[in-house]
Amino acid sequence: MSTTFSQLGVPQWVSEALARQGITEPFQIQKITIKEGLDGDDICGRAPTGSGKTLAFGIPLVVRTKAAKPRKPQSLILAPTRELADQICKEHKP
Repeated sequence: MSTTFSQLGVPQWVSEALARQGITEPFQIQKITIKEGLDGDDICGRAPTGSGKTLAFGIPLVVRTKAAKPRKPQSLILAPTRELADQICKEHKP
């Protein structure tokens, strides 16, 4: 049986947004990290290129940022290269 984003604690509005992009099942790295990230725990993951790392860290970030107080710093994402920064930006646009 496959795991769904909802089973990992991802809110329905996020699951629906992912489904609109054709993303319906989490990758292994996402199964391991999303719950901890949603709980506010630090997460560290390592996986090959194309294995879903950007969303593994991004989904908890988006959910927790949405719940944060307005007008306060909410998140900072650092990337070692411009190309990776562009990828992260594209993955997290509404």
